[in-house]
Amino acid sequence: MNWKIIIKDPKKQPSKGVYSDWKEQISKECFYQCVYCTIHEAQFGGINNYHIDHYKPKSIFPKLENDICNLFYACPICNRFKSDDWPNEPDLSLVCYPDPSKTDYAILFELDNDFQINGKYVSSRYLILRLFLNRAQLIMERREEIKVRIATNLMKEL
Repeated sequence: MNWKIIIKDPKKQPSKGVYSDWKEQISKECFYQCVYCTIHEAQFGGINNYHIDHYKPKSIFPKLENDICNLFYACPICNRFKSDDWPNEPDLSLVCYPDPSKTDYAILFELDNDFQINGKYVSSRYLILRLFLNRAQLIMERREEIKVRIATNLMKEL
């Protein structure tokens, strides 16, 4: 629900260390939330419980293992479901993972009356199925977020 395009700048590539050393930088770039399901790290036990996702899996693209532009912040559930899956290069009309630094995930989905998301494209339908983006926890989070938003707007009107 709170998807945001992630700005990746190759100039921000750390000069030393490996991807696990850059977790704080990556969490900040990704707004402290999972790039796939948007659950905030605070709702999942903090930074120690989050993973660094290799957008293009390091098992398939070993040269990108420590490339800051290939690293994103993911909750452990989404990261485990994604694992080393890489069906295609990004194309919304194909089964694939759209690049969170090039695609605003907010355009990929529609919210229904039951707080489930539906994919507008082949790629977004694949994400929903592969990452279980309609799991109970996420539906509950969406419902609560919308209730808070409605209450906030009503209070402003009063």
